[in-house]
Amino acid sequence: MNKESIITVVIAVVLVVGIFVFYAASKLTTPSPPPVVSSTQSSETSSSTSSTMPPTPSPVPTEKGTVNGSVVLGPTCPVEHIPPYPNCAPRPYQTSVTISKNIENPSPFMTVQSDASGTFSASLPAGEYVFSAQGGSPYPRCSEQLVEVAAGQTASTTIDCDTGIR
Repeated sequence: MNKESIITVVIAVVLVVGIFVFYAASKLTTPSPPPVVSSTQSSETSSSTSSTMPPTPSPVPTEKGTVNGSVVLGPTCPVEHIPPYPNCAPRPYQTSVTISKNIENPSPFMTVQSDASGTFSASLPAGEYVFSAQGGSPYPRCSEQLVEVAAGQTASTTIDCDTGIR
């Protein structure tokens, strides 16, 4: 055999081995489709197929929503200016926030605490709620906020508390 014949045989062998390796690798990495069970198959066939395939969990719908809120005090200066002076901006208020479910006759459903930055958060079942911050006597007087909570959603609210400064 001459040199050119040997090179031709080596190239042919490399090509055949390469094709074989490529084919074998594609068979190993390609998953076979899951068996299809039709509604007309017998329950015996259906039960044997279902035991080999685990059921796919369906997503569980969340029935709660979140309310992120803040409680602020204002006015903080005796005379308000337009535009407001930076030192006279509303300030955060740390207090208890009562959440009531019944809008006509509010009875406490939950109480959360606003932190030093005035913020609070509550996870609640879907529905309408009244948020009221605990004020003082006679000031600060805090407004009530009606908030609609939707399942899986986040709502925001701000409770304003009047300092009584005029």
